[in-house]
Amino acid sequence: MHKLAKEIIEKRISKLVDEYDYEKRKKKNPEECQCYQQNKKCHDVENLNCLFCFCPNYNLGVREGRCKINSPSGKYIETSNGKIWDCSDCDWPHKKDNAEKVLMKLYNFEQ
Repeated sequence: MHKLAKEIIEKRISKLVDEYDYEKRKKKNPEECQCYQQNKKCHDVENLNCLFCFCPNYNLGVREGRCKINSPSGKYIETSNGKIWDCSDCDWPHKKDNAEKVLMKLYNFEQ
């Protein structure tokens, strides 16, 4: 990646993550999510961050899915398509600091 592009991205990661704050998204884009429309968070997290609505740690490489960071709160649930990993009790990807860490790792920036 070009050095200038890397610098620009790195400087803007925090701002990008901040734009996905639950309270901000709910006000700016209420049609974007049922949770915004119902004024009900999907996770009971202070300062909930919605950037990673779909967790980047969900392992799709396993037939039934699984948590890559081995979240202790997850469990399998039965669906019409078989078992899937239910991580609804996990709040890891919905914390601002963790969302920033994921982006930094995706762009291979030092943490």
